[in-house]
Amino acid sequence: MHNRKMWALSLALVLVLASLSACTMGDAMGNSCSPTISVENALAAQNAGMAGLAMGKVEWNEDQLSSFLTVLLQQNTGSNFPVEAINACVESGNNIALHVQLKDDVLLGSNMISLGGSIGVNNGSVAVDLTEASANGFAVSGAMLAPINAQINAALAGAVSGLPVNVETTDDMLTISMGGM
Repeated sequence: MHNRKMWALSLALVLVLASLSACTMGDAMGNSCSPTISVENALAAQNAGMAGLAMGKVEWNEDQLSSFLTVLLQQNTGSNFPVEAINACVESGNNIALHVQLKDDVLLGSNMISLGGSIGVNNGSVAVDLTEASANGFAVSGAMLAPINAQINAALAGAVSGLPVNVETTDDMLTISMGGM
């Protein structure tokens, strides 16, 4: 009986240590930007997206992408939504960083959650691969982000699936092409 308890305790300790090994002190190293977030930029992004459906290619700059994400989430979640703004920063090499500015008193300490990784294509759909996340000076990476990646990618795959897609980024510009364009 004593061996069973010791084995169970050892297993629990190993699981706790393994989960904590992905947690470190620090901030996500994703690039930063200061986009202008406005309803006008969100509407410009929406119009570019609608035109992109017809033309097979959409280009969004950081102002448009950040505004679109921020305004879309605010309108679809109501007044209790804890996010003030989402700064979507893109750079060459399909690198992307999202800096989520929270409203006051959502987290103790900092009001910023930062996510960094890459954006690309998986099975014909736009997909993200977040490699780091941080808030309040604590950073998470590796396997701890797998469930978050899975949730985001499931939502992206459900939006437009089955189309050949190409994703490219340059400094300040995200381009999504459909149909081999």
